Amino acid sequence: MRRLFLFTFLLYSTSKSLAQVSTVVTVIPQPVQAYVREGKFELKPTTRIHFPQGKADWATVAQYFMGIAQASTGFQLTGIPYQTVPTSLRENGIYFIPDERIEQSEGYQLEIMPLFVAIRARTAAGAFYGAQTLRQMFGPSMGSSTPTKDSAWTAAACIITDYPRFSYRGMHLDVSRHFFPVTFIKRYIDLLATHKFNRFHWHLTDDQGWRIEIKKYPRLHQIGGCREETLVGHATDAPPRFDGKPYCGYYTQEEIREVVEYARQRFITIIPEIEMPGHASAALAAYPELGCTGGPYKVAKTWGVFEDVFCAGNDKTFEFLADVLKEVCALFPGEYIHIGGDECPKTRWKACPKCQKRISTEKLKNEDQLQSYFIRRISEIVARYGKKIIGWDEILEGGLPAGATVMSWRGNDGGIAATKAGQYAIMCPTSHCYFDYYQSDPAQEPLAIGGFLTVQRVYDYEPVPASLTAEEARFILGAQGNVWTEYISTPEQVEYMAFPRACALSEVLWTPANKRAPGDFMRRLRNHFRFLENMGVNYARSYYDVKATFNGGYVSLSTADAQAQIKYTLDGSDPKPTSPGMYSPIPLSKTTTLKAAALVDGKFPGRILTVRYVVHKALNKPYTLSTQPSQYSGGEKYALTNGSIGALRSWYHWVGLQDADFDPVIDLETITPIQKISVNFLVGTGYLIYPPRSIEVFTSNDGENFASVGKREIPVNELVGNRIENVSFNLNGIGARYVKLVAQRYGPLPGSNEKTWLFLDEIMVE
Repeated sequence: MRRLFLFTFLLYSTSKSLAQVSTVVTVIPQPVQAYVREGKFELKPTTRIHFPQGKADWATVAQYFMGIAQASTGFQLTGIPYQTVPTSLRENGIYFIPDERIEQSEGYQLEIMPLFVAIRARTAAGAFYGAQTLRQMFGPSMGSSTPTKDSAWTAAACIITDYPRFSYRGMHLDVSRHFFPVTFIKRYIDLLATHKFNRFHWHLTDDQGWRIEIKKYPRLHQIGGCREETLVGHATDAPPRFDGKPYCGYYTQEEIREVVEYARQRFITIIPEIEMPGHASAALAAYPELGCTGGPYKVAKTWGVFEDVFCAGNDKTFEFLADVLKEVCALFPGEYIHIGGDECPKTRWKACPKCQKRISTEKLKNEDQLQSYFIRRISEIVARYGKKIIGWDEILEGGLPAGATVMSWRGNDGGIAATKAGQYAIMCPTSHCYFDYYQSDPAQEPLAIGGFLTVQRVYDYEPVPASLTAEEARFILGAQGNVWTEYISTPEQVEYMAFPRACALSEVLWTPANKRAPGDFMRRLRNHFRFLENMGVNYARSYYDVKATFNGGYVSLSTADAQAQIKYTLDGSDPKPTSPGMYSPIPLSKTTTLKAAALVDGKFPGRILTVRYVVHKALNKPYTLSTQPSQYSGGEKYALTNGSIGALRSWYHWVGLQDADFDPVIDLETITPIQKISVNFLVGTGYLIYPPRSIEVFTSNDGENFASVGKREIPVNELVGNRIENVSFNLNGIGARYVKLVAQRYGPLPGSNEKTWLFLDEIMVE
């Protein structure tokens, strides 16, 4: 393959620079190598699509490409099978050519010439990915599902050599919390295929709904597939509210087969997830004898983790799950079955005589080992049907079953532990791969579970931890983006939360690490948005968000789109195309409400940034902290004195520390009379954001000797839910150069030792 490529490159290479190459090849994910030629290939109504005769998968690829091309152009293209690989390629033809010299199983070489196009690959999967690249090379209009008039159907001449970095390139969708019809599942699969993902993790069962028909146990979908009502608002809201409407839905086995075949034709393997031993409320509601207490149980109508789980001491549990898995394995031809294994409380097991007898009989040390026993038995059941299991990283607790693959979601540690044990891992840490997290300012975003994950942060993810040796690293199969749907109830919202973050992850998983370039990706992403628009994708526009930084009395505005013009106002009105543009930092000398937005092609595609800057004596003054914030830094170095006040559900202007006290020392630079000091703290107990136990203020003239001027004890156990609280101290004109504020952390979460966060915003000195 290398000799063939070198010959082609020497024969057809031009003097075009790499910069010119990048402006022509705007594909996502970025190919491994791309060299531009002179000229263009034009797709015409008379263009012929050539593919090998007698190779069903290759015919599928050709027909797929013909289908999307015909939909966008309106051309009635003709497919022509050939018996032997042609020695010369005819003018106005697109050729799909098997080539054993291509080393990688999913690799391809795409040669676009003015007279013809050739896609060479070792396998039909490689040819399919070549077709996806060719589709993007024809431009954004090739994303349209209806004929687009006045489009030039041309692709720049080039030679692309490409193959994926990882063998597992996954996206997930939870249909248990909210159910989505088969039509959307197919659309979701199409979107994944477009971005060269090859695994779809279908989360089919959970506490809130059982979504797959099991013929031997019809009550699973009849009872377990319906909950009596659904939570309205956030799970942390108090008191909880419900919509009072039954919520039902499941997929028949016929529908499952239909979706599996649809995915196969797009070279995507579906990995079903059947949750166990925890997240079992829906199953127990249908078959209560499988729980430790015998019920009665209900399908959950709220989100979270529930204590009722499958009874590990009851042999009927394993008989039931063996029957379920037999039907599941028959429906899904892939090698993996995901069995969950996460968030399984041991409360019921500790009090269950059957479970305690199992621990004694099997000579297990504790309930953690009982869970490992449970997973091991399930692994043996799955193996009967020629399958392997994947489990969330909790399956490591109590001992990792041989042959199990770990899906590492609580950071990278689970994946590291698995690889060091010589077992495979798939990386999907919450920090970079949870697409149910907010992706922009939460105050302006639809309600989400929490967290904060921008498209830039997804793109920065490296799936192979630096601590692994080369031998250990080969056990990292790849990574996956997870879309949990507690707060995602419509197909449009799934698309909004998944894209464009899935675009970023596709490049993380496909493109060699040394080829990834954040700046170039963002440039290509802007062009790719037009492609998504033509596909009708309801993607998030946070790429166009404007960010503000206040420094030295001046506000600087920026956006990820270098070609956008930023328009702003200072009077509280919304920006217009005729509003002032940001060409240099904007001076502010008084309390001001600034609004700004990115102008692109005469329109404002993103949201309007609104920031109220409050002028006070500590504004823009430097300070020190003994513990520096990591992710939640308030967006700039001196966010506690930048004049910006934090809002509920908006973490842009909050500074957060986990498991640490706040102790900023602010230098006012001269001895200054102080009338009042105030600060807000955020409470979001559902997000592990807890109030400080106390706040104390100190002053000093030399920065070394501090005197306390006020302290407030906070009634931490009375402050729950989501709220903002203010603490102020009257100093009555005390003169000081240095102000120190000490906010004592809440500490570990009672009962779990989980680390909590402390969030503060502007420290106002008046």
